Amino acid sequence: MAGAFLIGLLLAAWLGWAVLAGLAFVAGCVVAARYATTTALLTVVVSPPLLFLSAVILVSAVTVPGGLFMSVVVGSVVTLASVAPWLALGMVLTVIITWIRGLPRCIQDLRRELRSG
Repeated sequence: MAGAFLIGLLLAAWLGWAVLAGLAFVAGCVVAARYATTTALLTVVVSPPLLFLSAVILVSAVTVPGGLFMSVVVGSVVTLASVAPWLALGMVLTVIITWIRGLPRCIQDLRRELRSG
């Protein structure tokens, strides 16, 4: 996921086409949800927003001109706002795919572990 997010964000920044970042997010989420092991499905559902935010901050720091702090803040906000519909689509698809592959069982296992100690 992180690799797809980083490559998509870098291409979007260099080419000026924000849709690439959104497509990379959706593709990374779908591939991870499809090919993750069954025991990792809960992690796959939780981690995409955190990984994407980390990649956005990194790419903003590297590609946006100006002071480091302001470039990261402005670049991150602009990027996140421009790909918001893609983020929602990616998360919905991730939940659907992981649900079909056994996410409810992972949640039950987590609850059981938390109750037992």
